[in-house]
Amino acid sequence: MSMLFDLRRIPYEQLNSLLEDPSDIFFFLHGQEPYQPRKGFFQRIFKDNSNPKPEREWEPPAEGMLMELEKNWHVLHYLFCRSPEKGELPAATLLCGGREMGGVDVGYGPARALLPNEVEVFWQFLASLNKESYALGVTGGELEENEVYGAYPEWGEEDKARLWEYVEGMKSFLASAVANGEGVVLYVY
Repeated sequence: MSMLFDLRRIPYEQLNSLLEDPSDIFFFLHGQEPYQPRKGFFQRIFKDNSNPKPEREWEPPAEGMLMELEKNWHVLHYLFCRSPEKGELPAATLLCGGREMGGVDVGYGPARALLPNEVEVFWQFLASLNKESYALGVTGGELEENEVYGAYPEWGEEDKARLWEYVEGMKSFLASAVANGEGVVLYVY
């Protein structure tokens, strides 16, 4: 099973609401309620056995509100800050930026929220990068040695060019969020 990474734009008011009560973050992201363990024997006998659908309707993200990094997120993080784990912000925003949204596991741990000012700082960082130097000197061997998810020994120039398209996509995605005063939710699932 792959570990995928998404960025989702969100109006600031809605983001604030989810930060105050993160219990709805799983529903917001995936359209379903979090996993509930099967009821015990006595609960099944003496209580309603039905599993009703949520009373609310989920709306998938509108066009342009979701940016999928797929399995490329860890390589991008490494290219931005030259570290497989932590790093200095804003370069390390993908893995370390923002604020955890409660303890709700949305796939591989909790989602994180970038406030509008943090979105702008990350966007400015990405805008400062250029295609020729953003991955300069990084090899597949280095990525593998640092246990970067999604890396392989033959990783090279074609991969750098392909990943640059994700950088350009993030620039555009975040520019729209900045223009609209939106936050961004980051999550791995």
